[in-house]
Amino acid sequence: MKTPVETIEILDGIEVCVRTFGDPSSPPIICWHGFARNGTDFYTLANVLSNTFYCICPDTPGRGKSEWLESSQYQFLTYQRIACDLIQRFSKNRRVHWIGTSMGGVLGMMMASDSTSRHLINRLIINDIGPEVPADAIEKIRSSTSEVKTFRNAEEAQPFFRSVYKTFGPLSSDEWDLLIRHSLRRNEFGELTQHYDPAILKHFGGVQNPALAWSMFATIMAPMLVIRGEESDILTASLADRMVSGALRVQRLDLPGVGHAPFLNSSIQINAIEKFLSD
Repeated sequence: MKTPVETIEILDGIEVCVRTFGDPSSPPIICWHGFARNGTDFYTLANVLSNTFYCICPDTPGRGKSEWLESSQYQFLTYQRIACDLIQRFSKNRRVHWIGTSMGGVLGMMMASDSTSRHLINRLIINDIGPEVPADAIEKIRSSTSEVKTFRNAEEAQPFFRSVYKTFGPLSSDEWDLLIRHSLRRNEFGELTQHYDPAILKHFGGVQNPALAWSMFATIMAPMLVIRGEESDILTASLADRMVSGALRVQRLDLPGVGHAPFLNSSIQINAIEKFLSD
């Protein structure tokens, strides 16, 4: 597996860890992870795509190696400003493809529908998220991420993370090792715990405005590929149906035996992404 170039960048005044794969002169792709995850989730995908593209994988503030913020800053408007800075810094004013898992997909839809940033987005891949999310699914995510766990070592942490992330679909031993290693940090007591700032939960799952979200989605002009795990409770079949009919140029890929969210690591998933980006 290729080793990424890892840097700490100051974006919108915030320290953001960014990992890149490939030749900076190649067409750029932003890979943005889910709510309680980090940019290392894209290692398998980026290793393949970097043969053709320049893959840019940030850690959202409060996750991974990026700066922790005041809880009031953990919101999409902050992330959108960072994303605009990130694109200008790494793409050299070129339009980017966007691959967003869950929260990263919401941010991608915001970027592609906002009049101030839509010009930056070429093609948009939305991984297991829609313009609205069922309330019971939001509560499930809140429940699974709000409990602070501590472990003596990475081996002790394995059963917990394998249980929490089993819905990602099949992962190799190396992928599990990488996921678990980057899911941990040491707290002030020297114990291993989850990598993210617990304060990210403060503004998670706020009041939704489905009418506004769907109307914004309808304005997206970039070609879209919607990827859905067939067992997902976040992007239900009916919501995916509505996405396909709710905007122009929307393709869809449903994956059997996978929940929220597909890890984008299998040959079926990667081949579909490569085809969509090259069409």
